[in-house]
Amino acid sequence: MDKTISIFSNINTKSILIKDVLVSKLLNKGYSVIYNPSEDALLNICIGGDGSFLRAVHDSKFSQVPFVGINTGHLGFYQEILISEIDTFIDDFINDNYSISKLALLQGIGKPKTNEYDLYALNEFVIKSKNSSIVHLDVYIDDYHLERFAGDGLIISTPSGSTAYNFSVGGSVLYHELKGYQLAPIAPINSRAYRSLMNSIVMPDTSILKIVPDVDDLKNLQLITDGNVTDTGIAEEFEFKIAKRYINKLVFNPRWYWINIKDKFL
Repeated sequence: MDKTISIFSNINTKSILIKDVLVSKLLNKGYSVIYNPSEDALLNICIGGDGSFLRAVHDSKFSQVPFVGINTGHLGFYQEILISEIDTFIDDFINDNYSISKLALLQGIGKPKTNEYDLYALNEFVIKSKNSSIVHLDVYIDDYHLERFAGDGLIISTPSGSTAYNFSVGGSVLYHELKGYQLAPIAPINSRAYRSLMNSIVMPDTSILKIVPDVDDLKNLQLITDGNVTDTGIAEEFEFKIAKRYINKLVFNPRWYWINIKDKFL
């Protein structure tokens, strides 16, 4: 049986030191280590903060090989393993003392005049202007016109991404394995001229969200995928839904999610 483990690390000095310690311990346990994605690996270990975890997920093209994170950053909602727990983590992994959580992905489909394209996000998609001006967006849920939004932009987030950008604009926290996703406004305008929802909306995972920008806003729009700006190709329409794909995350402490909520927010 191949005992290969892929390791992803940021370039922070602390992360590099921990990576060297981890590699030595894994080699002593009979594992081989690589530093690139591989579908033949047993595990993807991400060293750093949540940004490192997201980069590893994208670099691996949303691999089905399970992910786990060692936290050397600050927030660490995806990074369950503390530096002091590395030996325990290795022993628990060897002895199968863990569960696997399937984290939903969002699929975003952009529809410019030329070729349609699709993208995937673990945390969120954001539609906003390039210069912080007001954007006007028609919002449809399952082909029903819900609102004509006016404001800074919209965030479409997964349950596991609900504690990221979504939370900072007042969106709801969704349990990471909940079946659904969320639409949250960024600085919505509600006046005589504009009627925009002021709060987030939670949709079932079967719903399809369509966003149609005002034609005058097309050249000024940007789509941000898990923090990375994507060239929208002046898309006349965006469609978002829960993807058929997902990622696997190892969970060693069944209460880790609630521990995170209390430690980070309370």
